[in-house]
Amino acid sequence: MDWQHIDWQRLTPYIVTALVVALLARRLIRNPPRKVKVNRMFVMPVIAALATISTLAVTKAPPLFWIAGYLVAVALGAGVGFLTAHHQEFSLDTETGEITSKATPIGTILIAALFALRFGLKLLFPQMGGAGYGAPQAHPSADVLAWTNAGLIFSTAMLTARVATTWLRTRPLILAHRAAKPPAV
Repeated sequence: MDWQHIDWQRLTPYIVTALVVALLARRLIRNPPRKVKVNRMFVMPVIAALATISTLAVTKAPPLFWIAGYLVAVALGAGVGFLTAHHQEFSLDTETGEITSKATPIGTILIAALFALRFGLKLLFPQMGGAGYGAPQAHPSADVLAWTNAGLIFSTAMLTARVATTWLRTRPLILAHRAAKPPAV
């Protein structure tokens, strides 16, 4: 393989996406009650946001209709993320101060499926990235690519809102545990 002639700009979104999907799949496979790691809980949303941004950065600028659609996707994703985290069960181990949560795998499956769908469509229909969204000379499935972009934005907003809500819900447990702990002598 000739590494000098690889188009890294076109390949980078696939590598980043493969990494995100692998991390999400690993997380999905191991789904016992998990310790809430307050110091590291924002790592996955940052990785998902970077992957989504790098994916959107290599496509042409969408028309106003799709920008509005993407804003709706952010709002809906944030709402679903809030509701998902709001219905998680948190438990506090009073001896160790560890907080555990039991989550559902729906959000993880959704994110991985949308990334896979988007890049699968790009591989099957390489002409989708050509003329842009809804342009007359574009392949008819170009709007499908825009919908998958909206799905990626939705899922990233959902993940971010879920983590933010989890952080907000676990703060009182952490503070209560610290207040109940006897002072060190």
